[in-house]
Formats: sequence, structure tokens, C-alpha cells
Amino acid sequence: MQHKWLYAGVLAALAALVLFSLGGGFWGGEATARHWTHNLFYGICHQIPERSFHLNEIPMAVNSRCFGIFAGLFAAWAAIPLFTRRLSGNPWPARILLVAVMLQILDYSGNVMQLWENTNSSRFVLGFILGAPASLTAGTLFSTNNHNGK
Repeated sequence: MQHKWLYAGVLAALAALVLFSLGGGFWGGEATARHWTHNLFYGICHQIPERSFHLNEIPMAVNSRCFGIFAGLFAAWAAIPLFTRRLSGNPWPARILLVAVMLQILDYSGNVMQLWENTNSSRFVLGFILGAPASLTAGTLFSTNNHNGK
């Protein structure tokens, strides 16, 4: 694997992202006070309490879909060393990412047209399905093409 330090740095950052997204219920905040983790994600997530998982009766710092995306990014990034040979020159991660984006659009559209109603669990799963191939697609940068016999 090329760029081991960059890979490790991104892995550490994604781990922090997942931990910070757990919010005040994990970090010891109060249910009535706005926790620092909620402020951290304020600009990137709508943070509607009804659309968030709760830890210790406190909503997480991000909604369930964002948490799924972050968890998928982290889990797949951690698995990149297992897939480096399969990722090299292979278009499947980008194709799966495209399908995942299309699923998000379909899910959002169905919810808006009141064909179905999402749950926090379904939002998490669809978020995970988006985050994981995003990491694997980026992981193709860490695979090596061994065409020169080096």
C-alpha cells in the first residue's frame, strides 16, 4: 500500500468523526444544553432530534443518515488494506457509489411523494450504503498497479 501515513491519518480522522457524531449522550452532555459536538456539525447536518438516534436519552450530534454515512466511510476505509489488490484499476467501487447515490435520490423522492416513510434505521442503512463505496472509491488511490514489475 502506498501512502501509509496518509491512509492512517484519514483513518484516525474518520474515527474521530464517528466518535464526535455520537454527541452529548456519549460524551457526558446534558439533554437540555447544546453540546460542543452539536455545534461541530451544525453547518453540515440538520440535526432534527426525531431523525436522530439517541444515546442516554440525548439525540446524537448528527441525524441517522449522516451517522450512517460517517460509519460507512470509516468501516470501508478501515477495510481498504483487505481490498487493495481488488481496487487497483477496478471500476466497481465507483459504480457502486453511483448506485448508492441513485438510491439516495430514489429514497428521498419516495419519502417526499409519501410513497413510504423512512425510519432512523432505514436512513442509517442507506447512509452506510453511500459512505462505504465513497471510501472504497477513494481507496483506489491507495492501490498499486504493478505493471512495471517493481
